[in-house]
Amino acid sequence: MAGRTAALIMGLMSRRATGSIGLFLGSRTLHGHQQREYGFRTLLEEQFKHLTILPAIETRDENKLSRPAMERILRDTADLVGVYCVGAGRAGIAEVLQAATGTRRPFVIMHDLTDATRTWLAEDLIDVVIDQNARLIGEQVVIRLLGSIAASTPTLSLKNIEPRIIFRENIPVV
Repeated sequence: MAGRTAALIMGLMSRRATGSIGLFLGSRTLHGHQQREYGFRTLLEEQFKHLTILPAIETRDENKLSRPAMERILRDTADLVGVYCVGAGRAGIAEVLQAATGTRRPFVIMHDLTDATRTWLAEDLIDVVIDQNARLIGEQVVIRLLGSIAASTPTLSLKNIEPRIIFRENIPVV
């Protein structure tokens, strides 16, 4: 769901522009990253054929790997219209975007509302954060755990964890 949501936003925001999309993954060994990449690729290929996804860059969620990769993409990809960062390694990307004053900035989507992504949104370094509400995820894990260890526990309701789309104008107050 999150990868398809990112693809829809990316496609809508670049509807008129033909170009390339940079894709940063922590690792394809992480199931969540695989799912986000698959959803992103699938929807873009189905609905936004004018956009080309560059070969995915696996950063092992390390800024020291994402920083030079982002520098290379900015330097070598004249038609870069967007960047989707599936996992961590985000600070390296943001540092490059901050230093790249005077150049046309691509549309950037990242995951997880953190202090850092909140700041980058406010400073207009990135455009969208897809947040899947870590607190709710944690609550759901505890509910499932309690339900599995205490058969006499009343049935606790589970909630769907739907991604929140956060722009600079709707950053939740802490």
